[in-house]
Amino acid sequence: MIEDNKFAKNIALAMKQAEFDKLCKKVLSFKIILAWIMKSCLEEYKNYNVNEIAEKYIEGNPQIEEETVNRDEIIGMNTEDNSITEGTITYDIIFYAVVPDSKNNELIKLILNLEAQNKFNPGYSLIKRAIYYCSRMISSQYGTEFDKSQYDKIGL
Repeated sequence: MIEDNKFAKNIALAMKQAEFDKLCKKVLSFKIILAWIMKSCLEEYKNYNVNEIAEKYIEGNPQIEEETVNRDEIIGMNTEDNSITEGTITYDIIFYAVVPDSKNNELIKLILNLEAQNKFNPGYSLIKRAIYYCSRMISSQYGTEFDKSQYDKIGL
C-alpha cells in the first residue's frame, strides 16, 4: 500500500511539473514577453520599445511545442524537426522576426528559438545544445527557404 501511495504521489508531481512547463511556455510565447527578451538580448532591438518590437518586428504567431503549426501562417516553420538519422527534437517556442533598419533596405528575417529551462545545470552543456539546435534549424531550411546552392537565403 505504501508503494502505491509513493507511485501516486510521483504521478501527481509529474503532472504538476508538466502543467507548469506548459504554462511557462505559454506565458513566454506572448509577443510582449518575447519583445522584452529580444530587447534585452539582441543588439538589433535594444533601441526600440517593447510595444514596437511586439507589433512591428515579430511576425505571425510564435509556435509553441504543444500547439499544431499552421504552415499557411508561418512558412517553413515547425516546432518539431525530424531526421531519420538524428531523431526528432521539439523546439519550445519558435518564431520569425524582422530586423529593423537593415542595411541597404534589405529585408532580414531571423528565426528565433526560445528554450525554457527549469535547471541552471541540466547535466549537459547548454551552449552545445544551442549549437546543435541552431544547426538543425539551419539544415531544416533546405527545400523551404533555399534550394541547391542558394546559401545566401539561409535565415540565421
